[in-house]
Amino acid sequence: MESIPPVTELLHFVIPYLKKQVQLIKGAPEQVQSLHSELQFIEKSLKQYESYDRIFMEDNTVQEWLTQIRSLVPETKGIFNTYKTAKHVQNQRTWPNRWLNAVPHVLELRDIGKRVEKMKKKIEEINSYKNKYCHESQVAKPKRNSEWLEKQRREVEEENVEGFEVAIQQVTSMLLTKALTSEVVSIVGTTGSGKTTLAKKIYRIMSKQFEHPAWAFVPSIYSIRDLLLDILKDLMPIGEETLKLDDVRLAQKLRNFLRGKKYLVVIDGVEETQLWETLRKEKVFPNENHGSRLLLTTRSTRVASLASSSRDDVHNMVPMDETSRWTLLKKLVFKDGRCYPELEHLGKQIATKCVGLPLAIVSLASLLDRDKRYGQWVDIISNVSWYLNQKDSPPCFGILDLTYHTTIPEHLRKCLLYLGAYPSGSEILARQVINLWVAEELVKDEGGSKAEEIAWRYLEDLFSLSLIEVVRKRSDGGIRKFRIHEIWRMFCVLKSERIGFLQVHTKFVSHSSNNTPWRLSIHHELRCILSNNQDYLPDICTLLCFHDKDSHDSKGSKLDFNRSPCLTVLDVGSTRVSKVDENIKRSRLLKYLKLNHPSLNHLPRTLFSLPNLQTLDIKNTCVMSPYLPSGIWGMQNLRHLLLPPYTILPKRTDQSRKCLWHLQTLSTITPDENTAALIFHSRFPSLIKLSLNSQEMENTKRCLERLYKLGCLQKLKIINRAVFPVPRTFPTSLVKVSLVKTDLVANDVMRMLEYLDHLQVLKLLKRSIRGPELEMKPNSFPQLRFLFMEEILVKTWRMGDGAMGSLEELTITRCHELESLPKQLRHLHNIRQVKVNSPSQCLRRELEQLNVQQCEIQIHF
Repeated sequence: MESIPPVTELLHFVIPYLKKQVQLIKGAPEQVQSLHSELQFIEKSLKQYESYDRIFMEDNTVQEWLTQIRSLVPETKGIFNTYKTAKHVQNQRTWPNRWLNAVPHVLELRDIGKRVEKMKKKIEEINSYKNKYCHESQVAKPKRNSEWLEKQRREVEEENVEGFEVAIQQVTSMLLTKALTSEVVSIVGTTGSGKTTLAKKIYRIMSKQFEHPAWAFVPSIYSIRDLLLDILKDLMPIGEETLKLDDVRLAQKLRNFLRGKKYLVVIDGVEETQLWETLRKEKVFPNENHGSRLLLTTRSTRVASLASSSRDDVHNMVPMDETSRWTLLKKLVFKDGRCYPELEHLGKQIATKCVGLPLAIVSLASLLDRDKRYGQWVDIISNVSWYLNQKDSPPCFGILDLTYHTTIPEHLRKCLLYLGAYPSGSEILARQVINLWVAEELVKDEGGSKAEEIAWRYLEDLFSLSLIEVVRKRSDGGIRKFRIHEIWRMFCVLKSERIGFLQVHTKFVSHSSNNTPWRLSIHHELRCILSNNQDYLPDICTLLCFHDKDSHDSKGSKLDFNRSPCLTVLDVGSTRVSKVDENIKRSRLLKYLKLNHPSLNHLPRTLFSLPNLQTLDIKNTCVMSPYLPSGIWGMQNLRHLLLPPYTILPKRTDQSRKCLWHLQTLSTITPDENTAALIFHSRFPSLIKLSLNSQEMENTKRCLERLYKLGCLQKLKIINRAVFPVPRTFPTSLVKVSLVKTDLVANDVMRMLEYLDHLQVLKLLKRSIRGPELEMKPNSFPQLRFLFMEEILVKTWRMGDGAMGSLEELTITRCHELESLPKQLRHLHNIRQVKVNSPSQCLRRELEQLNVQQCEIQIHF
């Protein structure tokens, strides 16, 4: 009897505990959904407060509240994604496996329920702090500060900037030429490039040559009415009656005044196409061939292309050269323009770091002027980005921040900030950034458009806003590689750290912050992070590594995924990775994985069981196993699969009809009989890009015969010897075809491809075709815009009338057997560029006598 009380006491403890566990398990779905709704509210709140930034808010309690609320986002997303993944994995199992894994699954749901409860308590605590210590007046939107910064931006750009003599001459010539294709000349450049300064100088010079000059500035928040009134005020006295007119009557009054007159109107800061379209629709500025001109400044190439009908009417700002940078810096720091000898080499280094932007030079100049000691200038050289972004320094950061919040559309802002992860001067691969944006959910599928399609449009938008510069274009004219302007990269690094979006660690500087890093970009060896006991590793969702290839660790790094269970993005760059641990299966949230070093020759099979993986890029590794693990068929979210050469797709081990529904890129695989069967049974219904490494010609032929099943295929690349099947087996959706070392009969290729109505790019490379002649039938290849031929073994090239009617660019490289070009090429209306490298003697003589005025011909013998 004595044992009863302890048992009763134990039951009193156990029963409530078990009830609590059951509640946690049963309530997990509802709790997670509730937390997800709260996450959406948090993110909307952060968007509202992000625009206020620390430069405007001096109250530390507001900053502390923002810091704490931001720190909740990654953990909350991690809980939601963990639950979603656990549910998906359990649903994918067969019924026997579901029973076998019931206990682990239930325990996982219980743990998720605990995490949700803990997170909700954190949110309640932080909100109670906000209600107790923060007041709305402390975070009210600072309109006055915005207006002040905008005024400062204009004043900075109007400084006495040197080095515009050539630009002034070029734009002046555009304005005065009678051959101007429209009355509008546009000046295009990024923030701080000196557009306003250049326009001011030209206005002062040119205004005397026009009867009616006017200048108007477009603020970030503008109205058509205010703009029209500003122009009218420069042209005539404004009375009370005019001030009472609406937009339409104001436009009519201005149009009537300008009619029949020779005028010069400068509109500074036209950043939206809608503004220009409104002015054009209302026909505010009559064009009557009196020599009148409009001069616009803009960051947007789209505005310029709309306003100025020809590229010849657009002046693109170029960075100041080394001499001009140093001359301007000396003039601003030393009033007589004479620098102290001991400071001259330091000053030149500082000027170089300003990447040719007057805004950056002017911002640093006042700082240098305060303290002309050698040690202070050395300090500034190593911390240029820090000094350009300090609250009490000149307004460079504030100006960029104002531009960020007022002229860059909201959907582009995080995409821009993400580019701050890349090192200074990096040539960024566009395709890689697109896949990263999608994995980070900065861009999502929308309506009938895939996220990747939308992301490409976003990248073009960043270019049109002059935030990035294109380094190399694709064969179809799209962006292949680009750079972010340095002043914007520095802004992105500092802004990202402030709002808890991203942290950058360099070899010399690890930016410290109270925020736990959610995304981390490392600009030195990855092992320096992995080998140290970093407290934040368990919370990291994104880890990007960029470092000097010369600093490789000879032993390599081992990727252990136990310490970072929340990883969704991992790109180790050129880091030498010796082994990927089996415990990668723990990283079930992983969406993007790139392993890029040839030292890696083995991957664990568990990698191919990750349910959320979207991009797997292992193309530069030396993984030797020819067959991919069959687990690949369970990776239902896979979108991009980039493989090393000689990789073969596995057979499906079950009889289910599993497809890789979302797979868009499959590169590069070696086809076999199984590959042909997979294509025939439509296992890749969304495939857009396919690269085949042909080893056995018959297997490749079987694959090609079944390509018509790939209704979404746009890009096809075939490498090594192949045999083409009968014509009309390729899908008509193809936009680009590349053949490399295929050794195909030239006319067989023409018969196969000529019916593809959407084909725009054709690349025939490295002995891809052979034969006595290459014949294009009349009206064939109707949409072909770009044709590249390299080392083809063809002597005669014939074209029928109407063939390649849309051709814009032709490139012929080392085609030593080709004796002449078809005469029909000379009559193509759209062709604008012909490049011929190392032609045969016969073709060389022909080209020397060729006179084609409508295109640019580049010949390199």
